[in-house]
Amino acid sequence: MTAQPLPVATVPTNPADPAIVADTSLAEEIAPLGYLVADLAAFVDGIDGNARANLVQIDTLRRATQDFGGAIAALHDGFRSLGTSALETEAAAAERLDAIAENGRRYQELSAWGTGIGPRTEDLEHVLSRIVASNDDITRIARQVNILAINASIEAARAGDAGRGFAIVAEAVKDLSHKTADAAGGIRTAVTSLDGWTRTMREDSRRLTPEFARGLEIAASTQDAVAMIADQMSAARTRIEALETSVNILATAERDVGEVCDIIDMGTRHTATGVDEARNRTSHMMDRCEALLQRVAEVEADGPDRPFIAHAQTIAGRIAAAFETALETGQITEEDLFDTRLAAIPGSVPPQFMARHSRLTDTVVPPIIENALRFDPNILFTCPCDRQGYIATHNRKFSALQSDDPAWNAANCRNRRLFDDRTGRQAGASRAPFLMQVYRRDMGAQGMVMMKDISAPITVRGRHWGGLRIGYRNTVQEAPHRV
Repeated sequence: MTAQPLPVATVPTNPADPAIVADTSLAEEIAPLGYLVADLAAFVDGIDGNARANLVQIDTLRRATQDFGGAIAALHDGFRSLGTSALETEAAAAERLDAIAENGRRYQELSAWGTGIGPRTEDLEHVLSRIVASNDDITRIARQVNILAINASIEAARAGDAGRGFAIVAEAVKDLSHKTADAAGGIRTAVTSLDGWTRTMREDSRRLTPEFARGLEIAASTQDAVAMIADQMSAARTRIEALETSVNILATAERDVGEVCDIIDMGTRHTATGVDEARNRTSHMMDRCEALLQRVAEVEADGPDRPFIAHAQTIAGRIAAAFETALETGQITEEDLFDTRLAAIPGSVPPQFMARHSRLTDTVVPPIIENALRFDPNILFTCPCDRQGYIATHNRKFSALQSDDPAWNAANCRNRRLFDDRTGRQAGASRAPFLMQVYRRDMGAQGMVMMKDISAPITVRGRHWGGLRIGYRNTVQEAPHRV
């Protein structure tokens, strides 16, 4: 909401001018004062509207500041938590980096050992081959010794008793050859098994050598990745600390804005209080001024407002008579005529309403108030309003169908409207023979004009129904006003 520029009205007449004083009546001299007071009241109303708009804006700014402060606090907590997490991640990464480096060294040793198995198994195979060859020689010798032992036993048997000792030796040699053959067989079996195991180990070494190399590459890549994570966490922590510093600056600015809002709010509320007091005083001034105008109109038999007062009373009587005729002929019931409940017309801007007497006034009022406009060219409008200020039927020039332009509607669609402003309320509620008021009227494109409002009560069957309003411009005392 934006504060609107204050309305300005000018009344060029100078009541202190002796020429004017000599040629004007007391009512004409007092009228400019009424216009000035009305203009002052509108000016104060404008200041009051601006002050209230400023208070709304300050409240909106305060809520936005509070929301902003909450967001800053959330950011502060988030950055603090994020910084702690980054620090913990950085420490964990550094710790894991040392463990990964140690495991890499161990894996490298294991890889070196595994890739070296192949050459060593080849050496082992050569040794085993020599063992096998030597074992075959032993087996062959044992077989030959066994044959010799058998031949010795045969020769000992032929020698009889003389060869008995030789036979014992031959039998021992035979037994030794058998044991040697058995040992050679065991060695052959063991060497064969060892040879198979060696071949398997060599094949596994050849197969796993590329895997060891790949493992070393993965270990190195993992170490690099973890080192990069540690570096990035360190850099992220630095950036987070910088952002947290910025958030602290924002928090300080938010507190400063809050303090400024408090100062502005205090000043604006003080101003609003003063303006409200000024409104009360201008209202009292308006009451006194209008009471003075009213009194002057009552005592000046030939004053400039007397013809308008008499005209208003005459038109009020004609409308009262038309209402009584409608009651007598059954056009409307007394209950409906005096009912003040209003039904809003959907989509109307400014809002329009229907009352239970609206149809009747549309029928019997127009001829009376249209003819009443011819009384004086300075009369702007003539219309009846009920006790609450509701105008069901207005002059034709102010009873157009509403358009899409609210400003145009305000000036040209004044029927079906509730005028519950000070002037409208008092015009409908007054039971005095007449009531004179001074007020500013919104004429749409013509702006605001100062005018007099004369109202006379409408009484039907002894009951106060409302008032007949006549609005006119006093060209002697009142000059055009502008917004």
